[in-house]
Amino acid sequence: MTKQEMLEFAEAAVKAAGTLDAVAVLTESRNASVRFGQNRITQNLDVFRRELQLTVGDGEKQATVNSQKIDINALPGIASEARGLLATSVPDPEYMSPVPEGQVYPVIEDAWDESTSQCHAAPRMEAVGLVIDTAAENDLLAAGICRMGYEKIALATSTGNLVAHRSTSSGLSFTMDKGLASSYIALNGTSWSELNTNSAITSVTEQVKLDEGAEELEPGDYKIILEPQATWNLLMFLPWVMSARAADEGTSVFSGMEGKKLTGENFTLSSSLLGGRPGNPFNGEGLPAEDVVWFDRGILRNLPCDRFTAKKTDRPPFFVPDTVDMAGGHGTVEDLVAGVDRGILIRRFWYIRFVDQKTLKLTGMTRDGVFLVENGRIVKPLKDFRWNWRPLELFSNMLRVGTPERKAAGMVPPVVFSEQHYPFTD
Repeated sequence: MTKQEMLEFAEAAVKAAGTLDAVAVLTESRNASVRFGQNRITQNLDVFRRELQLTVGDGEKQATVNSQKIDINALPGIASEARGLLATSVPDPEYMSPVPEGQVYPVIEDAWDESTSQCHAAPRMEAVGLVIDTAAENDLLAAGICRMGYEKIALATSTGNLVAHRSTSSGLSFTMDKGLASSYIALNGTSWSELNTNSAITSVTEQVKLDEGAEELEPGDYKIILEPQATWNLLMFLPWVMSARAADEGTSVFSGMEGKKLTGENFTLSSSLLGGRPGNPFNGEGLPAEDVVWFDRGILRNLPCDRFTAKKTDRPPFFVPDTVDMAGGHGTVEDLVAGVDRGILIRRFWYIRFVDQKTLKLTGMTRDGVFLVENGRIVKPLKDFRWNWRPLELFSNMLRVGTPERKAAGMVPPVVFSEQHYPFTD
């Protein structure tokens, strides 16, 4: 559907709700992916979906209906179903009317790439074929996923707001392994042309060979060097727990900490709508997104805040617009390694879980490459190990920060942390 067609349909859905509070969200998406494992393709999907979500309310309670009947003639029946559910709903003490009229939404054109939106199969199959062939030629096994897709969304409210947005995404992530030796990479982009697949395949192939013959790590003090993927694996937990409501209720590490310094001065975390990963200009309620600084040189400046909590606590309502950027410096992983006298280089984490959410203590495992660094050089591979860390403490001890790279939902750099004592559990 065109932008105009989607807007008209969302607006018609709101009108079908009559005099009730109403928010209509129409989405259209396509996700095409190729999965592979054991050096063979295991799944090829191309899924198209179009769906309407209509939420109605009467000032005290609300109800939501989802429907894939995207037909103007179906709207009266969908609205009738929503009204029927509303009649049997219980009052909601946190009821919020639709966002007031006159909302101004940012326009983000860079989130769309026309070629990627076509989801052509040939580039995906060619990339996967090269991964598999390269693995086989080097006596390795490869597994991963290659994808392209898009999403269009149109939103209308009974208060008169009407907005639409569209975005594309692409990615190639895979592991190569030989016995216990392995390596991994995840490429992400708005357009397929952003992904340097050939270089990634070559790099991962070489890194598997470097990981063979891993040894146990001796107890001691080591600087910690994280590649961007590992930095992101830790950083992604912050948006999960950065909640003004949880802070207000005293159940969060951020309770009473707004305006206070929680990390080192070289840690700044922000969401920029026009950053390395374009953000979403509005949320499902129709609240406009903003550029937000969450941490400013170690000081907690803002927390995501839903509209009910914002009204209750006299805060501005904020949400994370699907992009989070950590400020970086200059230098590649190799540059950072060259400046470390004794340390451990970590490529990636997995199986990360909360030990204590109130103190943001995490536990997890290393994966796909851990290396001992001495006098600025990688000297040998190490066996994977378990760790227990508090990311806010780590980010208080950053010695050097490199050039950010796009990983998943944001731009993150490689980082060198000051000495930590192994075993990294307590």
